[in-house]
Amino acid sequence: MTRRAALTLTLALPDGGEVPVALIRRARKSIGLAIRDGRIELVAPASVPLARLAEVLDARRDWLLRHWLADAARRAELAALPAAPEWLGQALTPDWTGPGRAACRRDGDRLIVAGPHPERELDAFGALVARWLRREAAATLAERVALWSRATGLAPGRLMLSNARRRWGSCAADGTVRLNWRLVQAPVAVVDYVVVHELCHLEHLNHSTAFWSLVASHLPDWAARRDWLKRHAARLFRYG
Repeated sequence: MTRRAALTLTLALPDGGEVPVALIRRARKSIGLAIRDGRIELVAPASVPLARLAEVLDARRDWLLRHWLADAARRAELAALPAAPEWLGQALTPDWTGPGRAACRRDGDRLIVAGPHPERELDAFGALVARWLRREAAATLAERVALWSRATGLAPGRLMLSNARRRWGSCAADGTVRLNWRLVQAPVAVVDYVVVHELCHLEHLNHSTAFWSLVASHLPDWAARRDWLKRHAARLFRYG
């Protein structure tokens, strides 16, 4: 059972403002800190006094401030982004056909939408687009993996979609490769970088010099592709 106390702790900002810290009392042995949904959470056992928790916040102030500001910037970027969905780097213009059963499909550079209005029912529209992107990702990412498996000679034992919030892909020791479904919105070159990256992990399950040499042998410009992903990651999280 989780018990929440009043918000009595804050983190001071460089501009003189303060960020409230949500104190969550939970049956655990350690003190935890996290930034979720735009707020700072401090999870601690009921026996730890507020004075001790304030000391923990002060000791981790620089870390918290850095990550909170980065999270705030990412959320602001997301809020400022246009609503137009993307498919493999191509912006799609929503074309609303009217109310009815929720559905959407791509027709060239248009996304034909039925049901929720793209401007008046943003939450429902976003959920619909996310479901459509997941379906597209299942087929499209499998095609890119198959193509690069032939090119590299490295084939996963199993391919799965991931819903991770911070990782674009992963490779397990048993040969299972997972790719974040949101990648289907990125340009093909960026999708291919993540695909090749994970396939190379089938041979080198690390980030050693040998691993990066193998990646470079297939994608000499891998660093530029990775940089795009770092710069534009927020836009791939507009949906879902």
